[in-house]
Formats: sequence, structure tokens, C-alpha cells
Amino acid sequence: MWLEDDEDLSDDDIAPDEVMDDPKCPVILLTKEEKKRLRKPWKFALIIKMFNSKIGYMSLMKRLKKKWNLDGGLILTDVGNDYFIALFSTMGDYNHVVTQGPWMLDDNYLTIRNWIPNFIQDNAPMRYLTAWVRIPYLSVEYFDQEFLHKVGGKIGKVMRIDRNTASTDRGQFTRLSIELDLTKPLLSKFWLKGKIWKIQYEGLRMICFSCGKIGHTGESCTANITDAEHMIEPTKNLEQEQIVPPHHG
Repeated sequence: MWLEDDEDLSDDDIAPDEVMDDPKCPVILLTKEEKKRLRKPWKFALIIKMFNSKIGYMSLMKRLKKKWNLDGGLILTDVGNDYFIALFSTMGDYNHVVTQGPWMLDDNYLTIRNWIPNFIQDNAPMRYLTAWVRIPYLSVEYFDQEFLHKVGGKIGKVMRIDRNTASTDRGQFTRLSIELDLTKPLLSKFWLKGKIWKIQYEGLRMICFSCGKIGHTGESCTANITDAEHMIEPTKNLEQEQIVPPHHG
């Protein structure tokens, strides 16, 4: 979340000598007070982008308003490279969007992160994605929030636990919202009480559970993985079992 007011604010450092001495390249320095003023309107904005699809501005605006069911207004700014900045007129709407995800449009994830100063919308692959993760047929005594945070912490950063899991209304699978670091292998399983439990990922296509990366399947994986912790049998049927469609309801 956002840093405290003065924690990330300071006067700009002096530019390097080669820049300072270049009359064709003026140096713009910002004071602590200027930074605070410039950043204040965006303090509770969000950076959003579709994970594996593109959508036009007007269509995205219309569908986000419907999907999020906002009480107030929404300002959506197209900043390039398929990134958008979403600014809300009420804190209630902001909190709703931040806490009730992950969000999907047409079975594709909408990546969301808090706005950060000096954000650059480049073409670099996204590092983080918040997605729904399932653990099917976990014994009911493990439907415990503290325990599920412990397990989810092995997969990524736990954002929240699905309300049906938290209330034990449905026992076919546990469902966690987890921020995944896509630069690291995705886990396919874990061991608990003499049994290997599968980890399933909702709505993510083309996951290789030989190397744990997104973008290809095990059949076409060329990585030479020796870490037994991340390896499973790279068969088509097994991968299909672990890439599951989004849950609607």
C-alpha cells in the first residue's frame, strides 16, 4: 500500500556532472513539497492492464463500471502500452476494487496494482499477477484461515480467502486470491500428512508444470529442470487438471 506521507519524499539529488554541464539538457529538480503536491491526486489510483488480451478504452470503461458496480465516478486514463490508470471519486469504490478481486473480463485477468510515483508503462513482461488458486478436496479441518495463509504463502502472497471457503459453505475445494511472482516457477503441488495435494490455477492458460512458467505447456518445454520440488509428470492430462476455468459463483 501507499507509503506514509514523508517516508518516500525528499528533495531530488543533484544530477550527474555530465548532465549538469550540458547546456542542451536542462536539469529539473523537485523539492519535497513539490513531490507531495504532484502525487497527492493519484494517491489512491490504480494501475490496470489486461493480462493476456487487449481491450479498447471505451469498451474497458463501460465494462469496468458494470463489473465493479461503482457508487461514484471513475476516471480512466490511457497511458500507453495497454496500461490504464483508474481514479475513483469515492474511497468506498477504491477499497471495493482493491479488496474484492481478482477481477476477470471475458475469462481474462485484469491485473491491478496500486499507483506508484514515476511509473513507466513499458513493454516489459508483467512480473506480478493476482489470480485465484484452488486446492481441491482439502480436508475440512484445514479450512482454517491461519493455516490457509500458511499454505498460500508457499505459492505467493495471499491477498484474501474466498468467502465460501472462509465460511466452510463449500468443501469441494479451497479458493485463495494469491499474488503470483511470474518470474518464479509456479508450484503444482505440496505434501501434507502423507498425501500430495494438487494446486490449481483458475483461468491461466499455457502453464508449464515442468518448469513452472507461463507461456507454453510441458509438451513443448525445453528447460532442463533438476529441482524435484517443482517437477511433476509433464503430461497433457495432468496439466489440464491444474489449469481450471474461472469459478462463477
